[in-house]
Amino acid sequence: MLKNYKEILNKSRNRVLDFASIIFEACELAADAFKDSDIHKANTAREKLKNAHDINSKIDNEIIKTLALFSPEAKDLRVVIAHLKIASELTRISDYVRSCAKSIKMQISGEFDLSTLRDDTIAYMSSTKKSLYSAIESLKTDSPDKLEELYRTVNVEESKCDDIHSILEQNAMEQICLTPEIAKDFIVFLKSMRKLERISDRSLNIVKLSFFAQKGGKLKL
Repeated sequence: MLKNYKEILNKSRNRVLDFASIIFEACELAADAFKDSDIHKANTAREKLKNAHDINSKIDNEIIKTLALFSPEAKDLRVVIAHLKIASELTRISDYVRSCAKSIKMQISGEFDLSTLRDDTIAYMSSTKKSLYSAIESLKTDSPDKLEELYRTVNVEESKCDDIHSILEQNAMEQICLTPEIAKDFIVFLKSMRKLERISDRSLNIVKLSFFAQKGGKLKL
């Protein structure tokens, strides 16, 4: 039974990692879609995530079954609970990526000029990708030192996203003052960009869950 239990734990971890990889690929595609003005990449990003909630449900069901059959304790219980909550965080991230990809597609298709915000937006997306990538790496490591390093990285990138979003808002307000007729477009765009900042927030939660799985303590998200 112990062997079967360990196999199930590994399978659960691999499912979460596979899910995370799909989301990161979609995040990269969305960023490239904006950078290259490529609608196909935006559509592909959304397509990759169309079954995200179904994947989360399968992970949840497997974990609940594991809890029912094996009643894990101590660290094993922490790991199982962490997988459950990480899958939920990833699902929310997938929603944000899909929403951003949709907004990018609309921006590319329309006549909305984002040239004044382009560089900051690309930097914003780069920081978001780095925070998500580091969060995913935290799921793979068993090294406390590596986990500490990844936590610091995500924390820095999350702060960067806050700062860049503030700059985007300021620049957008300046453009709205100059051309009030496009105010709605800028507001919609900023709303979608706020979801990028939430991706970094969720990425930080994932690293905290990795810490919880390894070290225990109080779980604060």
